[in-house]
Amino acid sequence: MAIDLKKFVLRFIDEANGHLNTVKEGAFLLSSGQNTDAQIGEMFRAAHTLKGGARMLKLQSIADVTHQLEEILSELRDKKLEPNQSLGTLVLQACDYISNQLTQLSASEGNNQLPPADVALCEQLARASRGEMGPVTDEVVKSPVEKPATLPSLEILDGGLKQAGSVRVKLEKLDDLINILGEVVASHDRLEQQVQSLVNLGPRISHMDVEQLRTQVLQFSRKLKEDFQVQHLQMYELYDVATTIRMLPVSMLFEPVSMQVRELATSLNKQVDCRILGGEVEIDRQLIDRLSEPLTHLLRNAVDHGIGEAAERVALGKSARGTITLTTQQDGRGILLRVEDDGRGLDYPAIRAKAVARGLVDAAVVDQLSELECNELIFHPGFSTSKIVTELSGRGVGLDIVRKTIVTDLQGTLQVHSRPGQGTTFIIRLPISLAMMRILQFEQQNHLFGLAAQYVVEVVKYSREEIRDIAGRPAIILHNEFIPVISAAELLRINDRPGGQSSQASNTNDLLLIIIQNQFGKMAMLVDRLLDERSMMIKPLPKHMQQQPLVSGMVLSQDNQLVSILQVPVLMEMAQKQGQPRTAAPKPQVRQNSWHVLIVDDSLNTREIEKNVLEAHGYQVTLAEDGFSGLQKARLTQFDAVLTDVEMPVMDGFSLTKALRAEDNYQHIPIIIVTSRAKEEDRRRGIQVGADAYIAKGDFEQDSLIETLKMLLC
Repeated sequence: MAIDLKKFVLRFIDEANGHLNTVKEGAFLLSSGQNTDAQIGEMFRAAHTLKGGARMLKLQSIADVTHQLEEILSELRDKKLEPNQSLGTLVLQACDYISNQLTQLSASEGNNQLPPADVALCEQLARASRGEMGPVTDEVVKSPVEKPATLPSLEILDGGLKQAGSVRVKLEKLDDLINILGEVVASHDRLEQQVQSLVNLGPRISHMDVEQLRTQVLQFSRKLKEDFQVQHLQMYELYDVATTIRMLPVSMLFEPVSMQVRELATSLNKQVDCRILGGEVEIDRQLIDRLSEPLTHLLRNAVDHGIGEAAERVALGKSARGTITLTTQQDGRGILLRVEDDGRGLDYPAIRAKAVARGLVDAAVVDQLSELECNELIFHPGFSTSKIVTELSGRGVGLDIVRKTIVTDLQGTLQVHSRPGQGTTFIIRLPISLAMMRILQFEQQNHLFGLAAQYVVEVVKYSREEIRDIAGRPAIILHNEFIPVISAAELLRINDRPGGQSSQASNTNDLLLIIIQNQFGKMAMLVDRLLDERSMMIKPLPKHMQQQPLVSGMVLSQDNQLVSILQVPVLMEMAQKQGQPRTAAPKPQVRQNSWHVLIVDDSLNTREIEKNVLEAHGYQVTLAEDGFSGLQKARLTQFDAVLTDVEMPVMDGFSLTKALRAEDNYQHIPIIIVTSRAKEEDRRRGIQVGADAYIAKGDFEQDSLIETLKMLLC
């Protein structure tokens, strides 16, 4: 009886994609000249295995192309061919063709009726294996798969993932699940027996003396506790195994990227390779579904804005071919994704100009914006530096969607690092699953709330006397940093309720503060009471509440009460809006030539608080995030005074002060050190390097700072 091969095809697709990844990664190294003998050997073995599997399943078109690919790799392995960029490009094109064939197989659920192999591709591969390598265009080999007339997009993949009603699960995962389920059932039977033993104990109690009863109760309690702990562990293990069934490798999302990026680049007269690292890392399928749109925007941005044309890159001493690298790795309890290009980097002059044109920043201060502040501007809705509106650029739609999806919808973080002329990197951190997260629960006025633990830095207690009024709002000094304080009751607009406990109304002098942080800074939230921190199952909001931005989901407390999970980015945005100075001194009339002060501190919160204090009194302020940056800005602009911290990366405040005093135009300019280092030897060192004043943050008073500045400037 003939064997039905169709049932083996789906398993072959998974294995083939793994082998194809090995060949693709090696092809990238071939193009860049970084290949090794070991890498070529791995590529050859992967192609050989892929060819054998295709032949067994009668997938002739895949077998034919892979055979020619194997011939090239064999010649490279035997040193009969020299690796070069053209050869790497041809191998990538062959991989794209095979990938398209696998996509067709997957879409047809194992129907192996594929069209014949691409004759032109096979001939080109054969000539290359004989050393007759002709010029290779950047055209991607066309597959029989019909493609839309519009520009390539990941939305096709996104739709495919969302429409799929089933998933393929490895047998070993199902075996693990069934084994643990068996253990849970057995554990449940033991608990039932314990309950029955307790029932049977009831009629005998009247015939027992106190000591016998005590012994029976202790034995029962100990056994019940042991069985409960076993079942508790089993339930968590069961959940862990069950969630792995819904996990998919990120290659499901990244695999089509290589082809799509190069197609898009070709339409823009550019040459771009897409390198994928860590494609085997598995994440929740929900994340894969939701990541396709932001990833599409980031890749289009990289190709359109980041990577220059070949002539431009060569003129800058770069390879004519640009590279976009997608990297995935596990980062503690979460996932770290990096989207990195080796292109132009962010155009900061264009960003500043656009910010002024759109009224986001005043022209008088736009040149004072740091690169970090410019990075934030690109996520503003409608922001674009493109000079012309096309299907890809100029509409100002994209990066704001990326931030909303990553930060608000997926409870992640998003950072940007860019070096002009060298490239841009977007760093995305995500929870490994949206279904189960570690939650810190707290109570406020008898309401229960939760915070994703990834945003929580620490929990501290401060006395009321330690809360300072800085720039018109309460703040604490923690680890050499000013951190604004806001009441959870005030922020969430929870009115006092009868019987409700309130930190602000209680007689105790200790205040409980949760320090939360995202990329915009830190905040200390005053709460009534902490409950606990543990991994919890997140329940989605009902449809009528899904437009509520502050709450991302619900969990059940141990006593079955609903706990609202707060969105920390939204929470901090609300706090910033509510944090307008309440008792700030009236802003005096700014004279035409107002004093210009440089503030140097590596803490964003401290910089902003000191900036608010000075601007409220009419000073013009420029910010720097470390001593080296402050020194560079001081050399470019003449400041009337400098405020600096001590503990900073790259260059500390003592070194900055000494360096400034060595500059002719800063020998007599007031320099004030504001730091938490309050030891006498630190004060003496500050004087030795040339500081005019030394203010300990523990003694910080805004009036004192202003009076000190006035005294030194007048």
